[in-house]
Amino acid sequence: MKKLFFSVLFILPLFMFSQEIYTFKSGGRVFENSIKLNPIQVREKFVDNIDVLKLYNAGRTKKTVGNILLFGGISTIIIKHISVGKKVAPDSNGNFGKANNIMYFVGAGMVVLAVTIKIGFEKRIKKSIVLMNENPPKDKVGYIDSSTLFLNSNGIGVCLRF
Repeated sequence: MKKLFFSVLFILPLFMFSQEIYTFKSGGRVFENSIKLNPIQVREKFVDNIDVLKLYNAGRTKKTVGNILLFGGISTIIIKHISVGKKVAPDSNGNFGKANNIMYFVGAGMVVLAVTIKIGFEKRIKKSIVLMNENPPKDKVGYIDSSTLFLNSNGIGVCLRF
């Protein structure tokens, strides 16, 4: 019985000071204790720490803008290629039409711009996760205010106040 009591007494503080651990994986995915969180849930968790929330929002904004430009640029190139394919066919005189390549350059520019924007979004989200793990909100951490050990004729008791 003593071994069980002392083992529980020594293991209990490990569970008392456990915190929510956030991890980051590629693509901007955030996990809390191995459970994937969507961006809305992450923002709700980070609302207590304004600096971390701003950093996370900046990373998500970069990802969104980069995705819009990337898919918009690829779509522009594909649409232009399809429309040029229809116009390049010979007309009734046997002459081929001249294609205007400006939209190819616009689409390629959008793709290049998207890549440069998307490069830094993972760094910002990862930095926000590291900062949140280093400085959790004070009200979320389980600190023990006082502890008391009771001894009487009926047995031993431990009182912990949070």
